[in-house]
Amino acid sequence: MITTLHFAIAMGIALGLLLLWNIFLEWRLRRLTRGNNGTNLEAHLASIARDYEDLGEFKQTVLSSIQKIDSRVQGSIRGVGMVRFNPFAGSGLNKPSFAAAFISEKGDGLVISSLHARDSVSIFTKTIVSFKSENELTSEEMAALEKARISLHT
Repeated sequence: MITTLHFAIAMGIALGLLLLWNIFLEWRLRRLTRGNNGTNLEAHLASIARDYEDLGEFKQTVLSSIQKIDSRVQGSIRGVGMVRFNPFAGSGLNKPSFAAAFISEKGDGLVISSLHARDSVSIFTKTIVSFKSENELTSEEMAALEKARISLHT
């Protein structure tokens, strides 16, 4: 039978174990609040909060920069297409003339055409707005514009 003495010994052992557990937890808590370099947990958490706010500001700055870059890229020449051709049948020249289109993602840009004859060269430019020209385009210029449009998606 369990006597009072046995009960007291068991309670003493349990109390001793609980005391050791309490000391261990206290030691861990002091180590946590002390920090690695002597700062306490509260100062460390405040530092993390400041860094988090700075990170939010940095994120906004980066997003703003990306939007500016994106709008600049959309306005830059991104699509290029070129077609070589011989405008004068039977001249013996091997496709010396060309039409080249240079356009942005919005379809704005220009088409440059060069016609080579035996003794002269003529160069023409036509403005492109939204993939269309106010001036009539030749079939070669339209082909160059289509190549430029296709190159935007590659």
